[in-house]
Amino acid sequence: MAIAAIVTALQTPLYASRALLSVRPPPEVVAEFLRTHQPKIGADGRLYDENDPLRQSGPGRWAPRLAAPGLVTLAARDAGLLSAGQSLDDRQAAAWVTADAIDGADLVRLTVWQPAPDAALKLAEAIVARGLEANRRDEAEVIAPAVHRRVVVVDPPALPAAPGYPRRAVNLAVGLGLGVLMATAFVAARQVIRN
Repeated sequence: MAIAAIVTALQTPLYASRALLSVRPPPEVVAEFLRTHQPKIGADGRLYDENDPLRQSGPGRWAPRLAAPGLVTLAARDAGLLSAGQSLDDRQAAAWVTADAIDGADLVRLTVWQPAPDAALKLAEAIVARGLEANRRDEAEVIAPAVHRRVVVVDPPALPAAPGYPRRAVNLAVGLGLGVLMATAFVAARQVIRN
């Protein structure tokens, strides 16, 4: 347990600011398509546009874009975390930002990790702003009968109150469990050797 406490104490705390985004067609587009029976509604309740197979999944298409190194670099510059000459590679961007499409829903979960809570919030807000702007720009070029996809903020980024990493309680519980297991194994081995 002492080793787990030492390892946990040596780890740099990271704060996570999270946002939830919806990627779906605007309600008026959905109503029109339902009226004209143009696209199909799948068993999962999503609209599928037969005219453009590359746009079949809004969240699946937007999640990687929000965590892309180029967008994260620009957002980090906007947030004041990087200077104009600095950029992030794939590994660094992945350590700072994750974006996951939530299965069975038109949602994307964005998580931003930074060593300071205000930095995590600023970067998350900058990524959301850049993502919304990219969506507006991309969707302005969509020509009917293709299905428009609008990115909407469902749950905006919030200032994290406590570090999300390392999880001290989990680390200490695992250390305690392993300590008890090793002590039991040591006592059992010693008892076998004596007999």
